[in-house]
Amino acid sequence: MGHVPRRALLAAIALMALVLAGCGVKGEPTGAVDPYPTRAVDAAGQTVTVTSAPTRIVSADPGATAILRDLGLGSTLVEATASTVGTAAADPTTSLVVIPLSTDDAALQQLQAATNAPIFRYGAEPLSTAPTVVTQLGISVGQGPKAATIARSMASGFDALDQRLTSETPVLTLIEGAGFVGYGPASPVGLAVAAAGGKNVLEYDQPLDITLLPALEISAWVSLQPGGSTLASLQKFPELATVPAITENRVIPVPKAGYPIDAALPGALQALADDLHGAAVASG
Repeated sequence: MGHVPRRALLAAIALMALVLAGCGVKGEPTGAVDPYPTRAVDAAGQTVTVTSAPTRIVSADPGATAILRDLGLGSTLVEATASTVGTAAADPTTSLVVIPLSTDDAALQQLQAATNAPIFRYGAEPLSTAPTVVTQLGISVGQGPKAATIARSMASGFDALDQRLTSETPVLTLIEGAGFVGYGPASPVGLAVAAAGGKNVLEYDQPLDITLLPALEISAWVSLQPGGSTLASLQKFPELATVPAITENRVIPVPKAGYPIDAALPGALQALADDLHGAAVASG
């Protein structure tokens, strides 16, 4: 048997979950089915059970918020941040709390103490697993069939990106942010760069030594905004005069938080791939 690409395997798993979601958890063969209680698996591998139709969903993840709106649940949504989610989730009418997968254990424990609602950790590592987490979020709120449509479209977009990248050479990429700090593959933008065909020149987050950068043969410079460098600011350093990303005008501004895991993610990664693999542009 030939090797099955990882993205294809993940897509198959996601689609199987979609089929099950469309059938309803109680297994009735026909007719409208009450999906509650729902049981879904979040991005951390934990089972999340929602006992009845959500009336108040607190979301601290922008991608999850967008997906929940796409599922028609905008009227139940309360948008929160890392600093406000605990207070928002403490409301006794809260049915579900959605937080980023990157939430640390201490913050998670504080949140668990603040609410009696189930907590769904949302994320995708690697980003090609995004259709699966979208599927599971949809199942958790009783909208499996709607989530199926979104997830299938996302899986198709990832497949198109995968097919494209098989014919393109990985691009040596540096990710740089405020304070001239470089970011490794595990960072949010590191995941995006990997998905778009970039090869990170760093192994972990670290301060950058400008004298060492020319030897890395950096072909694309991803500048995290706000705070990252611009082409004009980088051109002022004599040490960087021979760096291909700068001589070829391939300095790419990207949001510091990376891209939300929502229906637009495959398109955003395609655009990033265009920038990473783009032809050299002469500096004026």
